[in-house]
Amino acid sequence: MTLTDSVRPGATRLVIYRASTFGFAVQPNYVVDGRVIAGSQPAGFVVCDLPPGPHEVAVSNMPLSTNLFGHGSEKISVDLRAGSTAYLSADPQLGIMTPGQITLIQVTENQGRADVANLHQTNGACGKA
Repeated sequence: MTLTDSVRPGATRLVIYRASTFGFAVQPNYVVDGRVIAGSQPAGFVVCDLPPGPHEVAVSNMPLSTNLFGHGSEKISVDLRAGSTAYLSADPQLGIMTPGQITLIQVTENQGRADVANLHQTNGACGKA
């Protein structure tokens, strides 16, 4: 499935992207509802079609990673509406002694579309809604 495919009736779409190449060596996995779906590749995005409703999205950072000065969270809940597309931006944060963690922030659809326009799609293990 690609970003240009239309969302199937009764389904929702989740796009998780990492626009920054900062911290390129740090590529923890994205986890949706407890299932690993893809790695957080710099300058890349993954597309998931999911059933509508609440979903938990997380980044499996290293245990000692820190988020000293950054924003966002390692784990967020999103409530997806049928027919809609939600965008989560994954941003690397600064750490001391260890690589910083990747955090997630939900952005508007317009912002998400603009941000992923020049990124490459990575293959994810998302199921079909």
